[in-house]
Amino acid sequence: MFVAGRRVLVATIVAGCLCSGLLAAPPTAVAQDLDLLNVTLVDGTGAAPRKGVTVTVRGGKIGSIVERAPAASTDVRQIDLGGRYLLPGLIDAHSHVESPAAALRALQSGVTTSRVLGDTNLQAMGTRDLIRAGYVPGPELLVSPGHIRPKPGIAFYEVYPQFGDAIDGELRGPDRIAEATRALIAKGADVIKVGASERAGLASTDPRKQELTEDEIRAAVTEAAKKGLYVAAHAHAREGAAAAVRAGVRSIEHGTWVDDATLDEMKRRGTYFVPTLAVMSPLGDPQGNSAEDVALQLRTQSMMGPLRAAVRKAHALGITIAAATDGSYADRDDTGRIRIAHEIAMLREHIGLTPLESITAATLNGARVIGIENRTGSIRVGLEADLVAYDGDPLTDSKAFFEPRLVVSDGKIAFEGAAL
Repeated sequence: MFVAGRRVLVATIVAGCLCSGLLAAPPTAVAQDLDLLNVTLVDGTGAAPRKGVTVTVRGGKIGSIVERAPAASTDVRQIDLGGRYLLPGLIDAHSHVESPAAALRALQSGVTTSRVLGDTNLQAMGTRDLIRAGYVPGPELLVSPGHIRPKPGIAFYEVYPQFGDAIDGELRGPDRIAEATRALIAKGADVIKVGASERAGLASTDPRKQELTEDEIRAAVTEAAKKGLYVAAHAHAREGAAAAVRAGVRSIEHGTWVDDATLDEMKRRGTYFVPTLAVMSPLGDPQGNSAEDVALQLRTQSMMGPLRAAVRKAHALGITIAAATDGSYADRDDTGRIRIAHEIAMLREHIGLTPLESITAATLNGARVIGIENRTGSIRVGLEADLVAYDGDPLTDSKAFFEPRLVVSDGKIAFEGAAL
């Protein structure tokens, strides 16, 4: 279900939509061959940085990584990055990008791939397909066109009216969950999202409560596997996370109260951990003063400690951790403010990942969760040319990630800082 390559049309964007200091590249229908000269290479694998390197881009892919710059050619654009740091394009392993405007913001922030877990009325699917067709700029989006859980909400039933008999009750039983999984696949799903616990972002729900049973989750995993797809489990609750891991999900999303036994099982099975730390922090608190906003602010404070402790244990066990925002990149809610830079800072400051480990969490590990590490996620000859350059040193200052200097997506310059 993954496209072999993608075409991101770089359009001229109206003033006011651009990141500070970034210019929209001129429209182009094909990748431009590039020589990125004099870079400090951080390849996403955890290897030490290499200075004075040239990375060439040919036909949308990384052509070579060499010490000596190729001779100038009229067919190849050469950009001297002056020692700036060059990293793989960032991967947001759990987002809620739904509109072209949000996709543009994600791309501007250096995100060249994102796994979108959940979708409102197939907006993310439409945006995904616009990007793939080259009509709008954005990251590659891998989308779950819905969130399978007992009470999925009215938007789910609007898209999947065949399940309307459960609208006043619950969507339950392995057979029904398998049927729902097939329905998402029929809509073109790249990944399937299931609910192993109730949500944390609604004052009326209790994230400590398990939702789908182990057998129900296993039914989704089995159906998805028939089409080569993975299942991501929204899981805060201890029992819900344990059931999801035993059922064979690809990743645990959030994992606030995951216990030691389940962490051990995640390590044994190779289950990925996508903790979305930044959204579960004051940064992600609702900014209003309503009773519901205050309830969620208080809930966030109570959940931060257990989540950070769980991620520290996961890191110590060697469980693969992927960075993600759980954000919308939109202006309609508080999560729209969150960027991968926030998550990287949390992983360094509160979990103890080294700078190189945190970069790998935001690049190669995200590709591994999605299952596309043979295409992107690191800077290696033959992979898609998803690249981002920074003025500052991202190894010593996580704030450098807030201001990309150059973004290359699938071999095309998406955004370019002035005077490069």
